[in-house]
Amino acid sequence: MDIEPNRYFMMRPYVGVNYRVGGEKSLLLIGESHYLPQKSTQHLTAEGWYAGDQTTLDAQEVEWISTSEIIQGSRAEGFKNKAHSIYRKAFWEINLHGPKYMDYRAVADDVVFYNYFHRPAIEGMSLDPCPQDIDRANTFFCQMISRYRPALVVFLSRLARRHCTAANCNDVRVVDTPHPGCRHWNRVAKKYGNKRGREILSEAIKKLWSS
Repeated sequence: MDIEPNRYFMMRPYVGVNYRVGGEKSLLLIGESHYLPQKSTQHLTAEGWYAGDQTTLDAQEVEWISTSEIIQGSRAEGFKNKAHSIYRKAFWEINLHGPKYMDYRAVADDVVFYNYFHRPAIEGMSLDPCPQDIDRANTFFCQMISRYRPALVVFLSRLARRHCTAANCNDVRVVDTPHPGCRHWNRVAKKYGNKRGREILSEAIKKLWSS
């Protein structure tokens, strides 16, 4: 069963124009979840969210969960929005230790990105995933691996990675980092192997580019 979020088509993965399915340097980046404004209610329960669709969301809510439009718009603005640091910081590290484009934003053309959980979180909070969220996320993860055959999967969220019981699907190489927007991106932490989050990503990219 293909569970791509067709009820909320705007949440479909972002696919860079130069992404090569099965390419030697192909990257699949995975975030945690989208958010919806405090006033929103449709996402507060799994039952309400998965039984609903985009027709009962207002224009602001649709804008907040439009994956490709968010990345494309933020890129055009130079990723100035602090809420989009996940893209700016990840693309910067990937470019620095991988392709080395003149403009690091060009990394966006080479990757696939999506948020692991299909149900948005409350604004400013992490999602507290229920079994239905986790089951759908794991099923879709395997579908993504089969569809895009990445050389490397990078979870930019420890919460998402922790709930990924299908992380060895098709023997794909998987690494995970703390969210680029959190303090552990630039701060050494024992729980991250006495490394900074950006170091975990940079080491994975160096290894990929040297293979």
